[in-house]
Amino acid sequence: MTDGVIKTQGTHLFLVDSVTTPETPAIVKMACPTGITGMGAGARTQIDSTCLDALVDQESMAGLGAPGTISVPFNFIPKAASHRGILTTLKDSGETLTWIVGFSDGTSVPTLDSDGDPEWPTQRTAARFQAYITEVVIDVNTNDRVVGTLTLQRSGPVTWNFKTA
Repeated sequence: MTDGVIKTQGTHLFLVDSVTTPETPAIVKMACPTGITGMGAGARTQIDSTCLDALVDQESMAGLGAPGTISVPFNFIPKAASHRGILTTLKDSGETLTWIVGFSDGTSVPTLDSDGDPEWPTQRTAARFQAYITEVVIDVNTNDRVVGTLTLQRSGPVTWNFKTA
């Protein structure tokens, strides 16, 4: 049954750039990502709660989640402002930024409120998370396009806003 399945085509990755121009944060759409993996990644840690008189197995309880990394491969476009920022200012800053993935079940874009805080895109399923750029790798191969991979380290959970029916 595929009723309700959404395609990947039309998915967008946005970031709230509060580094390049701190006095006026802006929503920036990343140019030409070709995938996003690891958004829900991060296993919950375990807290050992085994009593000394246990003879068979350890016991544990759920600890905190350990946010994982998110990988974003992309076609490198040197003239794209988003790629220039990611390769320079944003990566070098080490700042934790807000990232928003807008899925293909709508086309609206996230906005900023009067305080510069991101608001969900309306009429579109979206995921939001905090992350900093840990690495940007550019790959150049024979008879191919120049591509890159953006690696983000999440800080905290991924929150979701689902499109209403």
